[in-house]
Amino acid sequence: MWGVSILQGASGLIRPCQLRIKFKMRPAEIVNRLLANFDIALIRRSSLDELLALTAMPMPRPLSDSVVELKEITGAGFASTESRFDALRNELIRQQISAKWEMVDHLERLIATEDNLETCPLCDHEGATEKFPVFESQCIFGGGRLKRLQCPGCDVIFGAKKMFGMTSAELTQDYEAHYKVFQEGDSTEQEIRAFHLLKPIKGGIYLNYGAGAWSKSVQTLRGQGWNVLAFEPHDSAAPNLDYLIKSKADLTKIKFDGIFSNNVLEHLRHPVEELFFMKDILKPNARLSHATPCFEYLYEYTRFHLFFFLGRSRATVAGKAGLKIDDYVVDGEFMNLILMAA
Repeated sequence: MWGVSILQGASGLIRPCQLRIKFKMRPAEIVNRLLANFDIALIRRSSLDELLALTAMPMPRPLSDSVVELKEITGAGFASTESRFDALRNELIRQQISAKWEMVDHLERLIATEDNLETCPLCDHEGATEKFPVFESQCIFGGGRLKRLQCPGCDVIFGAKKMFGMTSAELTQDYEAHYKVFQEGDSTEQEIRAFHLLKPIKGGIYLNYGAGAWSKSVQTLRGQGWNVLAFEPHDSAAPNLDYLIKSKADLTKIKFDGIFSNNVLEHLRHPVEELFFMKDILKPNARLSHATPCFEYLYEYTRFHLFFFLGRSRATVAGKAGLKIDDYVVDGEFMNLILMAA
């Protein structure tokens, strides 16, 4: 594994990014010749840093910093001008996302090597790659080709590998860019259903894990007299609420009577570790309630869905986290797993 920096010239934008692709070292001159037709070149990180220092230009100020000036210039047309600027900014971000993943996919096709062995990231089953069924799709959010594998040992479908190769910081950065231009649908109803499957009691304290900004479940439940807090670590997805918790360090100061989530488990890069953490902040005999249609192979068209917990994998992920399945509820695409400490 080694990192390369990428310089893209056609758009006039210079952006460094880190890729980690498994392949044998090849001379940079050969790769650059292959990429010449795409106006792309691979250069050393040190050279890129020097180039950026020499050619650095100040980034445009955020739109909010120029509101007063724009209002003075455009007068009554300010609102429409601001709307056009927002639309242009969003389109540029979408194009950058698509260009990034198109480049990643192209490089993988050029220089990646096939492994003869595969290891499941959930149960650690190792076997011949040909024994892992392949599932392919395309990310509708500009994330390019998605190739996933199914573990013959536990049934989980995992991938795409290009997402697993990202560091935690890189994955967070990808989420931040995504949530600037895309929003999830309103999940209030599903989250409230997941909450009530905890069999909550008045006076208890509960947590919506990965609350996001596209649901009113916490507000609704608090309005009904339930003591529910929200946890959301991503700034661009975080609702502006007094009862929002943004760091795990703050969560460890509280013991909860129950934790619930909707459309979260499939996003977790290390689901066993996350479930261990949730278990540690629960009171004795408390429950976890996790709803997601990704207990089957559904909604596979986004790169952010890293795991699909089919068949035996639900018991596997629970057991490796020191949990056991208390109940499993299926109502159409509403699928909910209830877990307790083993």
